[in-house]
Amino acid sequence: MRRLLCPVCTAVLLSATSAMSAAPDAGLAPATTVAPSDAGTPAPADPPIAPDRLAEARALVPPLLLYGQLQPVVGTWVEYTVRSKQVTFPVRAAVVGETPRERDTLYQVELDYQTAPRVLIIAWVARAGTGRAVVERLAITVPPSTPVAIPVDLLADHAALRGAPVRQRDVDLSAGPFAGKGREQTFRLESGQQMTVVTAATVPVFGVESLRDAEVTWTARKSGTGARPTLDSVPLSLPRLPVP
Repeated sequence: MRRLLCPVCTAVLLSATSAMSAAPDAGLAPATTVAPSDAGTPAPADPPIAPDRLAEARALVPPLLLYGQLQPVVGTWVEYTVRSKQVTFPVRAAVVGETPRERDTLYQVELDYQTAPRVLIIAWVARAGTGRAVVERLAITVPPSTPVAIPVDLLADHAALRGAPVRQRDVDLSAGPFAGKGREQTFRLESGQQMTVVTAATVPVFGVESLRDAEVTWTARKSGTGARPTLDSVPLSLPRLPVP
């Protein structure tokens, strides 16, 4: 189990220093909330990320958020079964809070890895209206360690982090709690690894019914309402470094 979780934890913690500075010379350009473009007006390109920083940046965006689309209804949750060759365990994803701001709304999204030890990942995601979501901060807590929140400032669906589209098709989800029409998409990362995601309107929180690569598969099993924050302590919040 540690072999599955530790790469995520390590990537998040080791990326803290570099992610705090979203300066162009650091390879990560700062992201801003993107509003929908006017009809007939091309949407601006995503901020560039240096090729040698893609894997590091990708580790800062939860995969369900990267390949799905946030459906910010506070209290909704969906539980996934995560399978690898070594372990199988549940992860519950939920929208547990919102803070209206002048230009957007900040949502608190939690992913509760029900493992031993238990791991909780918290993402603070900003969105203006129906615009694209931006991951502002990310925190991870593994008891008894103090949670640490780091600045991220990345578009949740950044094209370079998703990878190059390979194919897509409509699919029928004929069984289970999320039966209905779905959309299957496959992306190829710079490493050559492929990620396949199935999205469906019947799945809350991210709209992701399943997500799989060569090592891990996520499958949505059940959903509900009434989710409340699991984070019970104030994270140590690392500041953003000033852009030179």
